[in-house]
Amino acid sequence: MKPALLASTLDELIQETKKGHVSWQIELQSTDGLSDSIKQRVTEDDKEWIVDECFISFYCKFRGKDHLMITYEHIRRYGDQVRSDNLIFMPPLSVRYFDVGILSPYIVDANAVLLDKFHQLWLLVLDSYKKKDGHVSMKLFDPYD
Repeated sequence: MKPALLASTLDELIQETKKGHVSWQIELQSTDGLSDSIKQRVTEDDKEWIVDECFISFYCKFRGKDHLMITYEHIRRYGDQVRSDNLIFMPPLSVRYFDVGILSPYIVDANAVLLDKFHQLWLLVLDSYKKKDGHVSMKLFDPYD
């Protein structure tokens, strides 16, 4: 799906989710909240950065079609400095792996607008989940299992 069409689809999904017309299945795998001692480290600019990774799988059925979108955030921290890279994937339903290599053929050319729409969607489904309104189911996965 082209970025402009995905952005338009996300706008519709956000509006219909606000109205309670879309139910979501969310799967999340993140290293956030784990001890820094077990996290990966990378060396950049002669500094050792601590790495956090977060995958979020968004699945819904909308207008009779299945929609599966997976976001990935790769965050590096060194002291108070933070660097982040974000990717978006739209794999077929049979490819629900939290692995950038496996997902790479399904990458979407993302820009800041598209990333912002996914952030809006994430905040919306998270709020819905916290309210326990029945429109969001969530599964959390340990990244080290």
